[in-house]
Amino acid sequence: MRRSLRFAVLVAIGLSITPLLSGCWDRLEIEERGTILGIAIDPLEGQPVQNITGPAARGVGYKITAQIAIPGRIPLGPTSGGGGMTERPVWILSVTGKTVDDAMSRLQEDLADQIFIGQMRVIIVNEKIARTTGMHALQDYFRRNAETRRLIWMMISHGDAEEVLQASPKLERVPTLYLVGTMEHAVNLGKIPNVFLGNYWSTLASFGRDPVLPVISKVKDRINLDGLALFRGEKMVGVLNSLQVAPYMELTNQKQAGYGFSVPLPDEPNESASLKGTIRHTIIKLSMRHQKPFFDIHVIINGNIQELTSTKHQLRGSLMNKLSVASAAILQEKQVKFLKRMKKLGIDPIGFGEYVRAQYPDYWRRIGTRDRWDQIFAKDVSIHLHNTFTVVRSGLASH
Repeated sequence: MRRSLRFAVLVAIGLSITPLLSGCWDRLEIEERGTILGIAIDPLEGQPVQNITGPAARGVGYKITAQIAIPGRIPLGPTSGGGGMTERPVWILSVTGKTVDDAMSRLQEDLADQIFIGQMRVIIVNEKIARTTGMHALQDYFRRNAETRRLIWMMISHGDAEEVLQASPKLERVPTLYLVGTMEHAVNLGKIPNVFLGNYWSTLASFGRDPVLPVISKVKDRINLDGLALFRGEKMVGVLNSLQVAPYMELTNQKQAGYGFSVPLPDEPNESASLKGTIRHTIIKLSMRHQKPFFDIHVIINGNIQELTSTKHQLRGSLMNKLSVASAAILQEKQVKFLKRMKKLGIDPIGFGEYVRAQYPDYWRRIGTRDRWDQIFAKDVSIHLHNTFTVVRSGLASH
């Protein structure tokens, strides 16, 4: 009797767990996927639109260029110097559509395999689109797609985005991986902030901050990082070039400092010292004065002397102190110019509004929207800057 009962229990357990052992019932082999590594989005200028989703599509029209991985040709490691693979590892395919979804549907028609964007690494948007129609119609498609990774790099291109996507650098056989490497190295070197697609979306969803995105361009066969695109909501309104990115990095408390600058030497106006920040720390304090926001910002930077053009000066304590004071003054002057420009554009990329929303919720309730905050930031917000630059290393030279 006991054996029969035990046998029945085992059979019941076996039958109950059988459905759980069915494996990947919905699996799709990698060879059966059209894996997109990156896409470029350009405006349609005099080109016919192939609309396949019906007459109700009301987009302005886009040209989408996709970089599709060819199974078996993506290099998994360094190739040998004499006999590496020569076949191109990606396929470039361009389609047009009234909307992004329309164009992606057209792309699916041209592919025998099912489109898969779960491995996509870059989205390149033509600057003309970002400045005119804005980003909403573009990013909405990817935001609703469950396959979209939040670690994708979304970039703005000077000129045709398709040309940037098709760049053929000599250091990397897969153009998309070269673009990703360029962005990651720039972040590690302190040249740009870490603004992935997920960061862009979270900033866009906030009420007191305007987003930024990297700006790139193609020069012959290489890619240039040209700075950061400034947005008012979802429409691009300006660009920070490479020199103007530094104040943004300082005021947003980006720890890694990566920009250098020159300081005229005391008593020798034709000679200079080149200094470069290594690490920074920013403290933002908010208070209300006369019922208006007042910010005290302390920027503390450590840096090194990179070069000294004069042979008369010796790197002693007095000169080091003078260079530190002069460096702090130069950094503060650049930050003042940056903030004046942001107020003129009527945008808040630093996120001062988020400090106000967090610390003074009653005051913020009277504001309500990002557009209203941008107006208040431009007219009523006062900012007092305090910069400290400390020379940590002067190099091995004794003079």
